[in-house]
Amino acid sequence: MILIGLTGGIACGKSTVSRLLAEEHGMAIIDADLVVRELQMPGTACMKKIEKQWPQCIKAETGELDRLALGKIIFENPDARKVLGRIMNGPIFCALVKKIMQLWWRSPRGAVVILDAPTLFETGTLTYFISNAFVVACAEEKQVARLHDRNGLSEEDARQRIRAQMPLAKKRQLAGYVLENDTDDVATLRRQVEESVSWMRAQSSYRLTLMVSALCAVVAGSAVGGVLLLCK
Repeated sequence: MILIGLTGGIACGKSTVSRLLAEEHGMAIIDADLVVRELQMPGTACMKKIEKQWPQCIKAETGELDRLALGKIIFENPDARKVLGRIMNGPIFCALVKKIMQLWWRSPRGAVVILDAPTLFETGTLTYFISNAFVVACAEEKQVARLHDRNGLSEEDARQRIRAQMPLAKKRQLAGYVLENDTDDVATLRRQVEESVSWMRAQSSYRLTLMVSALCAVVAGSAVGGVLLLCK
């Protein structure tokens, strides 16, 4: 299995690229944003910690997370982003690795799976699993315009959110493939995505196989250790 890490800047079109890869090229998608939402459902361990830290970000009538309120806090306050990272990063990593392992076992040889992860480079650990990184990028002015049109953000708020992320210039340097999405024409983006598929299929599965094998060895070792303890 070839695992491609898909990431990019806010409002660069990563989600649309992910959807096109799934719908038009039949690729399985591991969606980190969806995992985060599952971990932040009312009553989960992560949500209890978030509620304790930021009670004003919980909707009283439903117990659900007010994402706009929390987003405003973490984009304005670097220390708050670090606190949220300490709450979420470990559970997110474990959930994503579990999904990677499940797909690794059941996917045919040479299949391409997409790990759609906005903070792929920021968190770092998942880069050890991927075959290569695919970055969707665009000009900052285009990001600002899209955030205004899509989210109703002012220019100041849009730039604040952009600069809260790793600079796109750095992500471009770390990528194996960069798709520049400065147009809002879906047909153009569709063609760019199609052109990227042959590059994805040419990547090696060696790193992922190595990591999965190492994890299996750790799990097996833990199981053997448990049996030995029971037999003492």
